Amino acid sequence: MAIRATIPLLFLLAAGLLFVAAVGASRKEEGRRGEQWEQHHGREEQGRGRRGDREHEGHQEQDSRRPYVFGPRSFRSILQSDQGFIKALRPFNEESRLLRGIKNYRLAFLEADPRSFVGPGYTDADGIGYVAQGEGVLTLIENGERRSYTVRQGDAFVAPAGSIMHLANTDGRRKLIVAKILHTISVPGKFQNFDLSVVSSLSKRVQRAAFKTSEERLEKLFGRQGEKGFIIRASEEQVRELRRQASEGGQSHHWPLPPFGGESRGTYNLLQQRPTVANRHGRIYEADARSFQALGDHDIRVAFANITAGSMTAPYYNTQSVKIALVLEGEGEVEIVCPHLSQDSERHQQGQSQRHQQGQTGREEEEDDEREQQHQHQGRGSGSESESESEEQQQQQHEQYETIRARVSPGSAFVVPPGHPVVEISSSRGSSNLQVVCFEINAENNERVWLAGKNNVLGKLDSPAKELAFGAPAREVEEVLRAQQDKGFLAGPDEQQGQGEEEWRHRGRGEEAVESFLRMATGAF
Repeated sequence: MAIRATIPLLFLLAAGLLFVAAVGASRKEEGRRGEQWEQHHGREEQGRGRRGDREHEGHQEQDSRRPYVFGPRSFRSILQSDQGFIKALRPFNEESRLLRGIKNYRLAFLEADPRSFVGPGYTDADGIGYVAQGEGVLTLIENGERRSYTVRQGDAFVAPAGSIMHLANTDGRRKLIVAKILHTISVPGKFQNFDLSVVSSLSKRVQRAAFKTSEERLEKLFGRQGEKGFIIRASEEQVRELRRQASEGGQSHHWPLPPFGGESRGTYNLLQQRPTVANRHGRIYEADARSFQALGDHDIRVAFANITAGSMTAPYYNTQSVKIALVLEGEGEVEIVCPHLSQDSERHQQGQSQRHQQGQTGREEEEDDEREQQHQHQGRGSGSESESESEEQQQQQHEQYETIRARVSPGSAFVVPPGHPVVEISSSRGSSNLQVVCFEINAENNERVWLAGKNNVLGKLDSPAKELAFGAPAREVEEVLRAQQDKGFLAGPDEQQGQGEEEWRHRGRGEEAVESFLRMATGAF
């Protein structure tokens, strides 16, 4: 009898051990997946994804597969001093051949310490700036007229090529940060900052004749400009005087617009206007030629997006504009769908396979890569037969898209070409919202097309088109398209699905283990 009574207990013990092992394996699997996610998403400047995970082979291939996202280290120092610096992203056509259409533009930003002064100078490029942080005094000399403006966070301004400009950080505690898009007009993708020391490069006799003064005095004034640095410390009295001149010479324009259009000059504060899209998940503020006439000559829209932590933008694309964005605050992710990279990856893999079979050396592979890139560049640039074949192949295999997934943080930049769907996701792990300033080129006739949300364009399709396109009754398609009631900004994947799905998966695995335990226990008895 004792032996018979012990048998069920042994079965229960064995079943309990199996249950613990099942739960332990489940948790181990969760941990392994979490580690994989961290390895894939947690590294700075990483995270290109495609349908099905693929390993990256070599730095060059990584760059070719992520032509639209750039980490903070991609910015290079243009000017540097003890009181601040100016950094710029390399020319876009040098970063990626897919961005050669915007080779005339550069993205840059300035950072100036409290109570610092950015000396007078000019640039051979049209500049459109956005004050990302701090406050100061901006002075522009254009067409022989000097105007000073008080600038603060949210202000947009235009500095035409060749106009003399100087800037002072009047805040005693915070740094002044200005993001800028530059339209180069001399050498495509190249710009040059000129300070007042440029005069000293003229011959001595020309300087004496031009200024009718001695060489010694000219050397004292212009010869030491480079020694002081481009960004220098200002005294409290000098800062106070700059403020006074700004109050007398012109103020920022923040308030009601004139009856026949926007402000023609000065600055325009985006954050003091009504947002174009707003809900609990985020807001976007915009300025274009209709609200700020100074942008009219440049066909650029300036936008500022503030995405709540854990939220995201609804998927959308621009019909005309190239979007150049700089992350100012917060962390998150960006996903960009591109039809070009899948074709390039297939060509690259085919070329690698052929070279491997032929047993070529590394040097021969590099030469073939260069010849292949030159051939592709020539074909695309001249509209050759190979390009036509590529377009036909793309249309036949329209489902093959590359999805670029990348983590972004302050100082990261990304570019979104026209027609490329994009989603920006604000991390739910941090307390800061994801804040992004955007410069949209070719803005005049652009339309932002939403692919999801209450205002999604797919809902505009008529019933027969929905049935034919989706292969389902129109009623079912409409139910899916109407389920999301928010527009513009939505709850992010973690907030909307991630936790619920994880709980469901965990609960499902736990229930399976419990059911197995009960089955074994029942069988034992």
